[in-house]
Amino acid sequence: MKALLVFRNVLGHMSREEASLTALQLVEKLLPLFDDESSQLRELSICLFRDVIQMVVGKDKKQMEENVRRSLLPLFFRMSDQSESVAKASQEALLIAAKLLKWRQLTHLTQTQQTCRIGECLLVQDRSRVEEYLSQSLPYLKDAQVPLREAAVRFIGLAAQHWRDQSEEKLAEICTALQLLEKDAELSVSSLAIQTMLIVRSPRKKATSGWTLWALCCWPCKARQK
Repeated sequence: MKALLVFRNVLGHMSREEASLTALQLVEKLLPLFDDESSQLRELSICLFRDVIQMVVGKDKKQMEENVRRSLLPLFFRMSDQSESVAKASQEALLIAAKLLKWRQLTHLTQTQQTCRIGECLLVQDRSRVEEYLSQSLPYLKDAQVPLREAAVRFIGLAAQHWRDQSEEKLAEICTALQLLEKDAELSVSSLAIQTMLIVRSPRKKATSGWTLWALCCWPCKARQK
């Protein structure tokens, strides 16, 4: 944690060109820290990520954009973090990331805190990354926090609707992970896992109703607000 604070101070004293190159190298190290056990380290790494992605200039911008794309789903999930400061930092970082990528709808949804619609927006905005998003989602199915497990299951259900070139190996991996959650101690998680399993096994069928998709996106969110 001290190292991150030192980096933040050092970057402030560098020239723009030096800071740009350092930011590019640092951002790859920050992404794994978004899921650290320490909420303080999660918050600090996300806040530093938010700051450094704005420091890139010139030819470094294109490479930074790729790193930013890889951060979108983790930041989206962390908006459901039980630590309010982490959730707030994640929203702020996702907003900056959306502006950097010039994704207007994502910018609007993040700014207006329409969390239930962000997952669908990511999938529609970049359909080529669906399988990558699915891979990124799997570790969150094992997260200690119930809201993050819920968010990951909901997203997998949505992603299945956009998944066209299926890998049998990846499909089996996802189904195995969801089966484990069918016995989750939290009823909301186990219910979603059962429902999502049906969708994942038949992702190309259009039988999934609007109600089912709404439930996957928003039901747990609405339930927590009551």
